[in-house]
Amino acid sequence: MMRDKGLLSHFTTDRPVAVLMVFTAAVVFGYFSFNRLPVTLMPELTYPTLTVRTECPGAAPEEVENDVSRRIEEALGVVAGLNRISSISRAGISDVILEFTWGTDMSDATQNTLEKLDLIFLPQEANRPLILHFDPSLDPVMELSLSGQGDRFKGEAGLRRLRRLADLQIKRVLEPVEGVAAVRIRGGLEEEIHVLLEEADLLRTGISQGEVVNRIAQENINVAGGQVKEGRAEYMVRTLNEYQDIGQVEETVIRRREGKEIRLKDIGRVVRAHKEREIITRTDGAESVQIDIYKEADANMVSVAKTITLALEGMKNGNADQVQAGDQHDAAKSRERQKNEGIAGRLKREEGADLKIVADRSIFIENSINEVRNTAISGGGLAILILFLFLRNLKPTLIIGISIPMSILITFAPLNLWGVSLNIMSLGGLALGIGMLVDSSIVVLESIFRCREEGDDVVPAAVRGTSEVRGAVFASTLTSIAVFFPMVFVEGIAGQAFGDLGTAVVISLLASLFVALFFIPMLASRQKVELQSFGDAGKFFGPFGSWIALNEHFGTGPKWRRIVFSFYVIPRFVIGFGLELVGKIVLLVVSLIVFVIAKGIVPLIGTVGTVVVWIPLRIMDGLLGALRWLYPKTIHWSLNHSLPVLLIAALTFYATWNVGKSLDTELLPEVHQSEFTFEVDLPVGTPLEETSRVLGTVEQTVLEHRQDIQAVLVTFGYDIGNMHRSDEGEHSARFKILLEKGADPKATEERVMHRLRRFFEAVPDLDVNVVRPILFSSHRPIVVEVHGDNLSELKRVADQARDVMADLTELADVEASLRSGAPEVQIAYNRDQIARFGLNIRSVAQQVRDMVKGNEATRFNMKDRRIPILVRLDEIDRERVEDIGLLTINPGQERDIPLNAVADLIVGEGPSEVRRIDGERVALVEANIGEASLGSAVDAIKEVLDSRIEWPRGMTYFITGQNEEWERSRGSLLLALGLSVFLVYVIMAAQFESLVQPLVIMFTIPLAFFGTVGALSQLGISLSVVVVLGMIMLAGIVVNNAIVLVDYVNVLVRRGTELREAIVTAGSVRLRPILITTATTVLGLLPMAMGLGDGSEIRKPMAIAVISGLITSTALTLLIIPTIYYLLERMRRSVFKVREEGEEVETVSA
Repeated sequence: MMRDKGLLSHFTTDRPVAVLMVFTAAVVFGYFSFNRLPVTLMPELTYPTLTVRTECPGAAPEEVENDVSRRIEEALGVVAGLNRISSISRAGISDVILEFTWGTDMSDATQNTLEKLDLIFLPQEANRPLILHFDPSLDPVMELSLSGQGDRFKGEAGLRRLRRLADLQIKRVLEPVEGVAAVRIRGGLEEEIHVLLEEADLLRTGISQGEVVNRIAQENINVAGGQVKEGRAEYMVRTLNEYQDIGQVEETVIRRREGKEIRLKDIGRVVRAHKEREIITRTDGAESVQIDIYKEADANMVSVAKTITLALEGMKNGNADQVQAGDQHDAAKSRERQKNEGIAGRLKREEGADLKIVADRSIFIENSINEVRNTAISGGGLAILILFLFLRNLKPTLIIGISIPMSILITFAPLNLWGVSLNIMSLGGLALGIGMLVDSSIVVLESIFRCREEGDDVVPAAVRGTSEVRGAVFASTLTSIAVFFPMVFVEGIAGQAFGDLGTAVVISLLASLFVALFFIPMLASRQKVELQSFGDAGKFFGPFGSWIALNEHFGTGPKWRRIVFSFYVIPRFVIGFGLELVGKIVLLVVSLIVFVIAKGIVPLIGTVGTVVVWIPLRIMDGLLGALRWLYPKTIHWSLNHSLPVLLIAALTFYATWNVGKSLDTELLPEVHQSEFTFEVDLPVGTPLEETSRVLGTVEQTVLEHRQDIQAVLVTFGYDIGNMHRSDEGEHSARFKILLEKGADPKATEERVMHRLRRFFEAVPDLDVNVVRPILFSSHRPIVVEVHGDNLSELKRVADQARDVMADLTELADVEASLRSGAPEVQIAYNRDQIARFGLNIRSVAQQVRDMVKGNEATRFNMKDRRIPILVRLDEIDRERVEDIGLLTINPGQERDIPLNAVADLIVGEGPSEVRRIDGERVALVEANIGEASLGSAVDAIKEVLDSRIEWPRGMTYFITGQNEEWERSRGSLLLALGLSVFLVYVIMAAQFESLVQPLVIMFTIPLAFFGTVGALSQLGISLSVVVVLGMIMLAGIVVNNAIVLVDYVNVLVRRGTELREAIVTAGSVRLRPILITTATTVLGLLPMAMGLGDGSEIRKPMAIAVISGLITSTALTLLIIPTIYYLLERMRRSVFKVREEGEEVETVSA
């Protein structure tokens, strides 16, 4: 062979040490990169959504809509990249949601939004707008519950003590922990000092509430006064006048009149109290304080959770070293640790306080990651096992098997370089491609051994075998990875969530290609190993079952004797005579052990191996022998009966299309994390205490029937930190249910969910929604947008839509967004009266708010706490609606003017909220999926809304939510699939230098889809984003077998073989590598397809799609592709009048 035809192959065989060192370095760098990769559940998802939140205290929803939301919408509607703008206007608050096109740079979008907001003129009472980002990764990494037992923690005093314990001790210990970004406290009672003024005393003395606020603020002050030098001494000048106790607050002089001091205690009283409760939290029925811990954006969630756990153990034990574990070398952290030692000790001494972890997201992540890793290991082991059964020789199996761990380790270095984390997607990509990593190595090694069978020596066989298949291997690998390049065109959550999966597959396959073309030939050139022929399996395990690998090292031949002799003579020359005796004794013992192993244990192992391994080998031998005998006859038959073969192909295409159209659809499979949340709402306006009382009965019922439930966390009221919901209030509650770990999380979840739904159904006027932890989409599965202009008409039609949708078994938890609002006292000012008395509406409204709600005057320092001092009217002066109308709005003036003199007070209710989408008012009807898939649920909704509702003129509806995301993702995924198929064709056309032969190979793709849609239909799996991604990946895999087959046909034809004979010979020769590569890929994916472990819901449908498609494609490829190739080639020769016999064909595809 000419040397220049295989320069690369010659390099691998001539420079084995250089090749070994290159791959060793790559593996070492990959290993260290693996240890540095962050561990997360999902890839970093950047949702193209911004929320502009503006508070407008005291404004009704319609006023918020007109004065705030509309103005912001008009200003932000021109922001670049904006796809949709919507708003939610509720009492006192406006949320304007900006949805950008996927791929928008959100930093630029945020900056552009800020610039536009600066140009808006909002009402004076409106606060500055805030920009909020939605990011599911910002959910707490860990949730703690702090409760107390005993008299110390009873009543309001006990709740204040729990809150102090959380704020001053636990929070201060956890915040410095490495990787922790924030610690948020919920529940308990936050301390306040209330100054309660008597309105009668204010009127008597002529003192206004504002004057009281100013005097308290002026009296409670510490001021630095500079420095004074006296001789050699230098003194700091400080004014120390802060309140030291509540008694000093009461003695504050508010005014001096006629030589008499009017003190605060003369016009009111000072009490230690707490902030008005907006939230109540309970853990397993006991009122508690809940502590949410958030990680830094780039922190490893698993590592952070472990460090937090150490910190908690340190707090409970009073051990500061555990609290700050791992930070001993940082001086600042060391000082913090010393400070926290006292805190941890105090927590330990708080008898009755119980701090426990109730939710830890890292556990699910760690379990998911471990499950993917175990899936990859199992798949790799099965792939190697099937290799051994095919090859019946340990050494070639190990040579090929080494490509799996080597390719995976090499992959981690580029992943680390590109900032890809270890998550269920990136590791899922590795597990998905685990069986394909050996495909290239199989083809190369099989080609090398075939050259050995033809008489080449070891090194020439490695060179020629690699050179002959290099092009086919390179092309087949390119087709496998090219299908992922069009993923850049995939929009929506699919493009972001599955980018890491594609990256991992592409890099690992490229690594396996380099291993196959460089490392495998180097190893093969150093090993004189033959592939066992069919029928020689008995030679591997003889009658006595001696293992060849063990016999070579421990047999009775000269090899082990030389080893023993070496151990015998080396001590004499190296250690000396003194140690030689000891060495000889040890040597005798070792020699005896070796002898016993070689003569006793090895034959016993071999006998067991005869039963355990030899029988499967014989079965495999028989199957392969039968296939090798049958397949050439099958090819001959198919070439002679092309019409039935083409009919089979046509029927598969037709069945694929028909079955595919009937498949159910969904955006993504539900991932069961053994937790879910019931979001429940009583009628708007229900006070917090009433919400707690009514739903507390449901809570007790849940606790009495807590089979399969690990913990119940209940939150009543408004949780300002809940970014996933914007309509919470005192009428709302969230029941977070944590389940016991079981063998079937899905069944357990459905069972508990069904039981709890029955409990909630017993409560009248209750809206219920079930929410699972967010992984991908922030939208409800079903959202029906009812568009109109008149709010009352919108509410009527939306309620009708809700009622008819609630009757559908395909849906669950149906609720409408437009509800009756909270009862409110509406103050309508008379502008003429206001002007006649020389007042203005703003100052009057502010005065009313301060008297009713209160005004913070200053803060009271108590040890290491700063407690707000709130000034307001005593409750007796503001407990009824009539009292509000009697409030004096011009205190300190000659004539007292009550509020009802300048305004009308009306008790009523408005809408709970006003929603707008792209400038139009809408009402939403939202639902979860019940006993159906997303696609069938959408079809059922369209039918009932069109047939059972009379839509008024100008009103219409759209179905959005996850259905809209699915439509968007499906369109871009189908585009990506088409582009992937096109790229596969381009690569094959370049490889074969033909426009026709790639078309032959492309027939394998619809043959593969036939198996996929059939398996999905039979197993009841819906068509989703992950399934379509599996089909895209399948398009790049299934062509490989046909490439190998057609490429060898071309080789034989170029050598002068007749066309029919070339097809039959190529099929016989390539049968084994085709079966091996298919079997390794299928078995490599089998553990993933079994769907075991956490997070398997995402990986299982993809693996099933690939396995089923690959099996049917392989079976049909071996039958149909030779026939189509034969017909097209004969047609081509007929058209170009090329004689089949006697002519040397320079290129088949010219």
